[in-house]
Amino acid sequence: MDGLWTAEFGGSSGIFGGGIVYFDAGKIWGGDSTYFYIGVYTLDGSTFRATLVVAPFIDGAESVFKTVGQTLTLELSGIVTGERTATAQGNARGIPHLKFGAKLTKRT
Repeated sequence: MDGLWTAEFGGSSGIFGGGIVYFDAGKIWGGDSTYFYIGVYTLDGSTFRATLVVAPFIDGAESVFKTVGQTLTLELSGIVTGERTATAQGNARGIPHLKFGAKLTKRT
């Protein structure tokens, strides 16, 4: 998984977006136009699990969960579906009824 990936993501709230995610030796860094991401991941074969803290850096930024200006912790599970592709799904802690999904594409 190590390398730079782009992410297309959305929530069950109907909001969609995209960003970048860098995976390196169990750690994750990334961001989009209003949020930055920091987290950890484990990989077991083609299955991975990730925990990300997603925090806004723009006042009033709305998340894909329709929260505004709130730092969230995402719990995700996914599968590497090809040499340069993966998918993941999960939810934010404390908001279990809102789902999150992402399509990842490895760029380097």
